Amino acid sequence: MMDDFLRTNLRRVIRRHQQVGLWRKLSVCWSAAALAGMGLLYLTARGDGAPAYVLPLLIVAALATSIVIAIRHYRATPDYRWIAQKIEKQHPELGGVLITAVQQHFDSPNGIGYFQFRLLQEAVARSQESDWRKIIPRSHLVLAHGAHLAAMVLLALVLWQAQPGVVVGGGWFSPADSSVAVTPGDTSIEKGESLVVLARFARELPASVTLVVRGTPSGPSSIPLVKSLADPVFGGSVATVETDFFYHLEYAGGRTRDYKVTVFEHPRLERADVGLVYPAYTDLPERRIEDTRRVTAVEGTQLDLALQLNKPVESAVLVGRDADKTRIPLIVDSRRAVATLADHPLVASQTYDLQLVDADGRANKRAIPFVIEVQPNRPPELRIVSPRGDVRPSALEELGFSGTVWDDFGSPVFGLGYTLAGQETEFLELGRDLPGRERRSFDHLLHLEDLGVQPEQLISWFLWADDIGPDGEMRRTMSDLYFAEVRPFDEIFRESQQQGGDQQQGGQQSGGQQQELVDLQKQIISATWRLQRNPNVPSYTEDVSTVRDSQAQALQQAKAGQAEAFDPPSQALWAAVTQEMEKALAQLQLAPTSPRPLGPALAAEQAAYQALLRMAPRDTNVTRRQGGGGGGGGQQANQRQLEQLDLRQAENRYETQRQAAPPQSPERREEMQVMNRLQELARRQQDFNERLRELQTALQEARTEQEREELRRQLLRLQEEQRQMLADVDELQQRMDREENQSRMSEQRDRLEQTREDLQRAAEAAAEGSVAQ
Repeated sequence: MMDDFLRTNLRRVIRRHQQVGLWRKLSVCWSAAALAGMGLLYLTARGDGAPAYVLPLLIVAALATSIVIAIRHYRATPDYRWIAQKIEKQHPELGGVLITAVQQHFDSPNGIGYFQFRLLQEAVARSQESDWRKIIPRSHLVLAHGAHLAAMVLLALVLWQAQPGVVVGGGWFSPADSSVAVTPGDTSIEKGESLVVLARFARELPASVTLVVRGTPSGPSSIPLVKSLADPVFGGSVATVETDFFYHLEYAGGRTRDYKVTVFEHPRLERADVGLVYPAYTDLPERRIEDTRRVTAVEGTQLDLALQLNKPVESAVLVGRDADKTRIPLIVDSRRAVATLADHPLVASQTYDLQLVDADGRANKRAIPFVIEVQPNRPPELRIVSPRGDVRPSALEELGFSGTVWDDFGSPVFGLGYTLAGQETEFLELGRDLPGRERRSFDHLLHLEDLGVQPEQLISWFLWADDIGPDGEMRRTMSDLYFAEVRPFDEIFRESQQQGGDQQQGGQQSGGQQQELVDLQKQIISATWRLQRNPNVPSYTEDVSTVRDSQAQALQQAKAGQAEAFDPPSQALWAAVTQEMEKALAQLQLAPTSPRPLGPALAAEQAAYQALLRMAPRDTNVTRRQGGGGGGGGQQANQRQLEQLDLRQAENRYETQRQAAPPQSPERREEMQVMNRLQELARRQQDFNERLRELQTALQEARTEQEREELRRQLLRLQEEQRQMLADVDELQQRMDREENQSRMSEQRDRLEQTREDLQRAAEAAAEGSVAQ
């Protein structure tokens, strides 16, 4: 075994030799990386540059190679025999002693012999006489280290050359010409826009300037710039920018550095697909509508929205145009250009704007509207054809009822309800299993004699139909309340022997106050019925207060009539009227907080109304009016009897001064004309609403473009008719000054405005052509 002292001296020589070898290998590694980088820069200068990630990969490869070289270098086993030969070659005086000592193997179990011991002693003594490290000159170490540093500096310069602040021109690593100001320089531009480049020279102007564009799919291109008339400015443009690219300017004596143009896009909606899951009660299958931004569906429908965008976004929100700016966030994926909304319940109609924001904070340039039209689950439509309004049959007659029933999603059962004053309401079933969107007619004959009605008894009746409401529960819809006043058998109509307006006016004045009270009580009953039928209206409390005040007014009139009655029968009837009115008023005072008292109030109101009917006179004088027909106090309800009355009085075609009624004043005549026109407008409005509902139903069921085109033409005609009705109301409003008539015309105009809005929505849906059922 060699002596440790000899081994240490030899390792010092080996370490210096290893350092020289390491610096040389690393210098070769860095030099190769620098040369490769210079080649990439050369190609870039020619416009044939490699992708941007090639140079970073080259640097990573060089670093990895240097690490591997260093690890392998330090892990190498020292070769003592080779270094001993190098030392013997430089020091011949050793005479082979060092090589012999290094080559000895001492495997004897008895240790080393005397000869071996003397050989090691001599080798150690010779190692102390001179420094064997000098066999590798220090200059070799310095040169190797210098070459390593030079290679690293060269690589650093190449990396610096790759930065935008340095260009290749007139020699390696020449700085950019600072005398040229390039606008816009490094910039970002929206895809599809044009790029305008301006070059302003602070020194002598060159004869020509060229814009060189590289990095585009079509390859490098040159665009000559045009000089401004008087300014030291050259300008040119790239017509359409589609991808990222580099550009620089070339001119006599130099060129600018490379500028980078980055292309961006604002988020944009490409396509919107809608899925609709209808409520179970509609029995409608699920539906998918592709590429649409307008949806019409019944309330309670579940909406699925799938948006395809031009790029991934960070957020997508539907913002309502209502006052609260309702926000509905959508689910987005940062890796995919999609946004979704699942199982969103449709509650109310709304128009939303889609707001998109990408990862760079850019929003969509234009508002993207989404129109969601939510159709309510309409209650059944009950139309009464006969009888038209209130009637006055006898106790032996038969009442014939006819009409139609319609519902958007079908009615399981519908029928007729009637109530005898003071008794429970009876419900008659007239039909079952009405399909959705089908109008069904009905006819029914009600035998009053079988009901055991008595003269002067009040019968109220209405139509009813059941359907399934938006909450999935059964609901019942009832029509307006109508009255049948059973007339007495001994009712007499007498022909007056006198003609003329005085007799007619006298007949109208008799019993006028009592007739006004009857009409007021009937209006109170109808109003209470409407409140009981629909207690969820926003104005419920105010409407109940109005009905309560009207009942209090009727009670005061009844008490005044009771005070003027002298015969016992009349006093008894007036007492019954006031007693029932007091009951109704007591219930109405409790109704503002709850609709439950409306039922007992309605029963008391009908009982009071029936008592008023019993006080009506049974002997009526009628005369033939100048225009034909009979006249008299309260004769409208008895029109059928009057038409059957054969008046013996011949029509007098002439009037004497005594017979002539006093002419009406111009103001009164104008007022009557206005009121007649207003009533006509109300009837036209009702017919108009029915036609609009029918067109909306047909529009939902339309499947072909021809059907939708025909419906659009009908909607245009309705729009023209609606505008004419509004113009008529405005004209009447200008002609009328009385406050109560102004109120009625304002109410009529409000109804027309609401119809105009419904008509406008229907026209938009028809124009869109993508209405969901």
